[in-house]
Amino acid sequence: MKMNETFEKYLDYIAGIKHFSKQTVISYRNDLLLFDSWLTDSELKFTELGVSDIRIFVADLREKKFAPASINRMLATVRGLYRYAVRFNLCQTNPALAVKNLKLPKKLPRFLFPEQAKEFYNLPVNKGLLWEARDAALFSVLYSTGCRVSEIASLDMKNIDSKLNSAIVLGKGSKERKVFFADFAKEYLQIYLAERNELLKKHTGEIQRDKTGRKRDALFINQRGMPLSVQGIQYIIDRYAAVSPDLKKISPHVFRHSFASTLISRGADIRVVQEMLGHENISTTQKYTHVTPELLQMLYHRAHPHG
Repeated sequence: MKMNETFEKYLDYIAGIKHFSKQTVISYRNDLLLFDSWLTDSELKFTELGVSDIRIFVADLREKKFAPASINRMLATVRGLYRYAVRFNLCQTNPALAVKNLKLPKKLPRFLFPEQAKEFYNLPVNKGLLWEARDAALFSVLYSTGCRVSEIASLDMKNIDSKLNSAIVLGKGSKERKVFFADFAKEYLQIYLAERNELLKKHTGEIQRDKTGRKRDALFINQRGMPLSVQGIQYIIDRYAAVSPDLKKISPHVFRHSFASTLISRGADIRVVQEMLGHENISTTQKYTHVTPELLQMLYHRAHPHG
């Protein structure tokens, strides 16, 4: 869909000058497409909007049942657009600055108990088959490392140590950190890598490349021998979640929540968990310190002699 030329230039600016990540730029583009569509339907020009217009935009989003978090993200995108427009003298003021974010409902992060996580990474029953071996390895690595799904999708063989004990991942802000594979993850990785090598023999001479054209040797690959994408990982998780009534609506991030919650509930220092998750600020990690009633009950039954 064709978009306002200034919006396109802003996206080029945040990608080329501000060095926003590719995924962030895609999110901004989606938000601006929606904003541009609203402007067209309302017969308004973005350079002529006032605070009341931005409030009407927010009200329209609420009427269309957008989640508060999604609306706040769009507001952040629009604020950034106007910041750019003011800086380059395309308009006088930033009307979005005066519009406050919506209050978000306080929700504890969803997570899996260790038994549930084990159930999920054991859903691929026939681990002697390539794709079930890959899926079991994928799920166990997500849970074992606490990595973001984008970090797993960008993980190459060169980043993994030869004994499958650990890997170096590239996190937010292009910061490297070391993550570790639990014994069960190592076991599934060994099975998968043997099958992966057999598949790659069929694709001898073909070069793996990501969407930017960069040469890859991705750990997790698809049926064409190409790197598995973030969307591909989500699709695989959805496929398995659909056959497990107790584990529906699982996102890759749930494994990350589960990793952190399990460590903290078992006494790990929060600063160590912060480092393992690659969080810039400890306040981000602190949301995992909340203990749910379910977790309290589970710990009570496990620890109390008469539980």
